[in-house]
Amino acid sequence: MAITDQYRRQHSDLLNIAHQIAAELNPARLSNDATTVRSLLSTLAGKLSIHLAMEDKSLYPKLMQNSNPDVKATAKKFIDEMGGIAKAFDNYKNKWPHAMAIQKNPNDFISETKTLFNVLSKRIEKENKELYPLLERE
Repeated sequence: MAITDQYRRQHSDLLNIAHQIAAELNPARLSNDATTVRSLLSTLAGKLSIHLAMEDKSLYPKLMQNSNPDVKATAKKFIDEMGGIAKAFDNYKNKWPHAMAIQKNPNDFISETKTLFNVLSKRIEKENKELYPLLERE
C-alpha cells in the first residue's frame, strides 16, 4: 500500500460529496429547501478539514525534509497555494452557514459553489498527479 493511498481515498470522498452537492444546484429547489445541500456542505467541510490537517501534520513535513531541493520547492509551492484555497473555502462556508442563507440567495450560492468546486477539483487533480508521486518514488 502506497503512503498516499489514504490521501487519494480522501480525495475521492471529497469529490464524491462535491458531485452530490452539484447534483442539487437547482435554484428553484434550493430556494424551497436547502437542508440537504447544507448538510452535505457540512460533511464536505469536516472531511476537508481532516484532510488538510493530515497533509499539514504528516505529508508536507515529510516532503520538506526530503534531500532533493526540487521536492522541497514543489512542496513549498503546494503549501503556499493551499493557504489561499483553504481561506476561500472558509469564507464560502461562513457565508452560507445554514440552509436559510442558501434559500435566500440560491443563484449566488450556485455560482460560488461551482467556482469553488472547480478550484478544489483542479487542486485535487494536481496533488494526485504532481505532489503524491514525489512520495511514492521513495
